[in-house]
Amino acid sequence: MVDFKRFQNLSGAPSKLSLEKTYLSINSNLAEMRLIVNSVSNYDQVFSVTDKYRLLYLGSLLYDFYMLCEDCLLNIARLTDKWVPASLDWHYRLLILMQSPVPEKRPPVLSSETAAQLGDYLCLYLNFHHQCSDLSPARIIKMTKELRPLFVQLERELFTINRLFSSQ
Repeated sequence: MVDFKRFQNLSGAPSKLSLEKTYLSINSNLAEMRLIVNSVSNYDQVFSVTDKYRLLYLGSLLYDFYMLCEDCLLNIARLTDKWVPASLDWHYRLLILMQSPVPEKRPPVLSSETAAQLGDYLCLYLNFHHQCSDLSPARIIKMTKELRPLFVQLERELFTINRLFSSQ
């Protein structure tokens, strides 16, 4: 159940529908991210660094993970900030935006540490075709090993912000 009273006195307050939609979207994305993290964990040390198809698969999972993270952040920005960066570097600016609070609307969504780690995944996302065609095994393996701790921290931070949209 979403707590609409939190937003009633704000100018340009979000509708009940948009609060519910954002709340459900974040929960859904977190569930999908958890599935990806578990899939990546199943591949840990099961393949050789010369297995290009598995590296490509892992790279695509990392790509999907980042896309789900970014979707959560965009939904939060649209709902609470009423603004999303639109420049060429909007992906990086979104990470910076989510580190800052919006007075009377939301606290910081991401810690600087989590935003920095997501920046690494953003680099993979922005250079996905180049990265995966070159298949930098060391980079992909490093990122897969760091994925679970990143997810745990990100889940904690998104859960905290998502409670703003929930009455629980």
